[in-house]
Amino acid sequence: MNGILCLIRFLPLLDALQSPLRHSIDNFVRDYMNSGEIADGVLIELDDFREAIGPMLEYDNSLFFESSVASIALSVAETYSGNSRSAHGKTLEWAVGLWSALDRLLADRPELVTSLKAISFAERERNAQREDGFAIASKGENGVILRRIEQLSLTRISGAAELSRISTLLGWRPSGPCGSQCAWPSCKPHAVNCVRRPPFQPQQTLAARLRRKHGAEPKPWYLITLDYSPRDELPFEFVAEIGPAGYELRKVAQYIDGRLVCVDQNNRVRCGVILSPDPVPSWEELSNNPDMQAEETSEEFFEKRWEEGLEGFIRTSEMP
Repeated sequence: MNGILCLIRFLPLLDALQSPLRHSIDNFVRDYMNSGEIADGVLIELDDFREAIGPMLEYDNSLFFESSVASIALSVAETYSGNSRSAHGKTLEWAVGLWSALDRLLADRPELVTSLKAISFAERERNAQREDGFAIASKGENGVILRRIEQLSLTRISGAAELSRISTLLGWRPSGPCGSQCAWPSCKPHAVNCVRRPPFQPQQTLAARLRRKHGAEPKPWYLITLDYSPRDELPFEFVAEIGPAGYELRKVAQYIDGRLVCVDQNNRVRCGVILSPDPVPSWEELSNNPDMQAEETSEEFFEKRWEEGLEGFIRTSEMP
């Protein structure tokens, strides 16, 4: 419940930004309150948006805040699904951290601070989380949580008004992942640089996995794994093509000296490198393995590495 209350407090910010995410977050909260489960369609919307934005390090852009709220919501969903024991505490810290980012922006603009309440947004969130805790601890009393939610909902309009002034003074304008002309999520096929139609479409995002759950056709995908502490005589990197059934089809191993070794279904063992007969572990297992780094890559990158592998060495110009 703590995570849901955090998300409710982000709704005024999304309203102020006229973000397309506000409807998704509204539906997220409504789904949880009605049934305790979040509809897959809502999770797909949030993950699509997050993936479309991609990693953003600069927090002076409104899209940073929108993408972060989407990520927080997905973390909340992970907590309630029971897939992560540690996600709960991280979600609350993340919420405070995001409001702290807004405080840092305001600290650089003293003319904005004079019109705001003396207490920072991050401190407001910390105080609110403490009040959330008291309400949740009183769950034996009828209606305490509902009254808490109603209390937060009543401040949505005033909160949005305050944040709208800040948004305007910061020069933020309503936009989407593709820019100011983006009509997300109702993308137009002819839109230039539409992020929904990139050349590389990852197959292991949450949205892609949920679409397969609902009948989307599985496609081949491409995996890079890096061993953090390889022995000198063993490869430190593998680039693999994974078939729709979840098995390796082709793989290229790279050694520390630049040597490359290829294996495929016709040559399953070569120079100590083996095309695994077992299914590739789930994406959760791969990404949570502390001994290696796993990331999805494009077919184009794989084919280039495969071509190099047939030559036996990575091209010198690409070596680190």
